[in-house]
Amino acid sequence: MAKKKVYGVKNGKIPGVYQTWQECEKQIKGYSGAEYKGFSTEDEAKIYVYGTTLEPSSESEKKKSKKTLEEKGKTPPMSNNTIKDPNILKAYVDGSYNLKTHEYSCGVVLLLNGKELLFSKKGNAPHLASMRNVAGELLGAQYAMAFALKNQGKFKELWIYHDYSGIEMWCTGKWKTKQAGTAAYKNYYQEKIRGNIDVRFKKVKAHSGDRYNDKADELAKKALDL
Repeated sequence: MAKKKVYGVKNGKIPGVYQTWQECEKQIKGYSGAEYKGFSTEDEAKIYVYGTTLEPSSESEKKKSKKTLEEKGKTPPMSNNTIKDPNILKAYVDGSYNLKTHEYSCGVVLLLNGKELLFSKKGNAPHLASMRNVAGELLGAQYAMAFALKNQGKFKELWIYHDYSGIEMWCTGKWKTKQAGTAAYKNYYQEKIRGNIDVRFKKVKAHSGDRYNDKADELAKKALDL
């Protein structure tokens, strides 16, 4: 008998752990830059997707985790995208999710005129929690837009750096908004931001050593005590 597999989707329409290939395929089909992997146990899949929400399940995983932490302890390189430009507000956003509490969170790093502003927040609205860390990603992007709107006139453009494609795709209409959370996010952008703030979406690779992307991820996890 073939060994049952579970699938972890780290980067897809809705990242998470899926029990069948059919469920997994729905999240990655047509998704640019999808990251996914099959595992023999659910714990291994959760570690792959959520990182710090669970302890490594084997000695080899512990060694791998330790090596990753040691590497992260080194001073990361400054992003090429963080030049000081007084006409641009830059926002790095990320999200996280706690499997045990069903809470989601966001982390946001705002850069303007050489100043660095940090923000994090958690939420647990049931209709959003089902989206897991994606809910946090959207919360972070919307906060950046709200901040830009409140400080309108102090810069010419808002650049949102994100590692989840939906941040841009739902705003631009390239992805359909099939859930209440994504629909509300798109509506906020269409009704409040578009036409008032010039937004540029910048896709960055997750966990690639980008200082501010890593900082946003850290803030999101800290909000959930992960």
